[in-house]
Amino acid sequence: MSARTFSIACLTAVLLAVGCVGLFNWIVDPYGYFRDVQIAGFNANKPKAAGNDRLVKPAWAAKLKPEAVIVGGSVAEIGLPPTHRGFTMDGALVPFNLGMARATWSETYCLAMFMMRQAPLKRMVIGVSGIEVTTCPSDAEQGRADYGKLLFSRAAFDASRETLRLQRQQAAISPEGLWDFDRYDEHLQTEEEVAQNFAVVMKSELCASASVGSAAPASIRPLKAPVAAERGAGLRNLIRLALARRVELILLFYPTHVLLSEAQRSCQGTDARWNWLWQTVSIAEQEAAGHSRQIQVWEFWDYSTLNGEKIHAGKPARDRLWQDSIHFNHELGDVVFDAIYRGRPGYGAQVTVANFDDLAARGEEQRSKFLAANPWVAEEFDEVKRRAGFGDAAAR
Repeated sequence: MSARTFSIACLTAVLLAVGCVGLFNWIVDPYGYFRDVQIAGFNANKPKAAGNDRLVKPAWAAKLKPEAVIVGGSVAEIGLPPTHRGFTMDGALVPFNLGMARATWSETYCLAMFMMRQAPLKRMVIGVSGIEVTTCPSDAEQGRADYGKLLFSRAAFDASRETLRLQRQQAAISPEGLWDFDRYDEHLQTEEEVAQNFAVVMKSELCASASVGSAAPASIRPLKAPVAAERGAGLRNLIRLALARRVELILLFYPTHVLLSEAQRSCQGTDARWNWLWQTVSIAEQEAAGHSRQIQVWEFWDYSTLNGEKIHAGKPARDRLWQDSIHFNHELGDVVFDAIYRGRPGYGAQVTVANFDDLAARGEEQRSKFLAANPWVAEEFDEVKRRAGFGDAAAR
């Protein structure tokens, strides 16, 4: 065999091997981008898609062109159900959850702007975590699929093999982008494990002086001054584009577990959360005056049984409303969307400039009554502090 023939044979073998790897990854489709072959028990479950959001979700959304989109961080990705009948107008709209783990406000803002420029979008929910503007990649960049990583990378090949191996386990992520996260993790099914998980997640929000009831309701200031025009450029851009594109926009302040609410107000001050909400609703009214049905602000910070699920509730993680103090499961997300789209009373509230002061006052009154009727909040808060290293043992 001549050197030329040998070289051609070797090159052919390499190309065939690479082609076979690409074909294998396309068929198995471990990250859920191609979706040309979907066979139950073979590749329908995509356990390796979870955690690879940035590789697939924006590109898939660009290809899918959904009409109802959820954008935010892991809270949105885990808790807000894209197939909710109210959100989809009883199935009339094609939905997608574009929430991504550890998404910053910059990512959320850029993805929201990107999706609103997609022609068929009718409805969007944004988890608010900021108000300012940022520099974004082009639409072409955000919607581009990296075929090298999807088809020919070692990571994709390993993910394909794992996908075939793990078909029988609980589905980790839905075709519409809803992620179960740690809900079915076998190591989070006892009260001890749930309590420790709460402490781990809450640690960054705690301070040494944190305690239940430490911030008095009387410290709340009336917040009636409009936000200056130079503030909140990112939020203003989102609202203006939604109005121009006739997209119904919900600016959402997520449900917060009462333990986390107490940690935040104790360490950051009573006003911090209300100031943030005021800035958002003030900007929304400035930009969308006369369009209150199209641009809405909602908060779900209630001190209620929905946000006050006990750590020691006798439930494993798979059966709980809350996985930890930040992440709630889609059953609670259903109630959120019921309130927004079905008019269900008794949980959360649409916030306007006109009702803001009354809402803040009612919220503080609700908090006082809830804490008085539920002494377990202080007990479990102290337990979380100890587990997080802020208790008496740490002081000694």
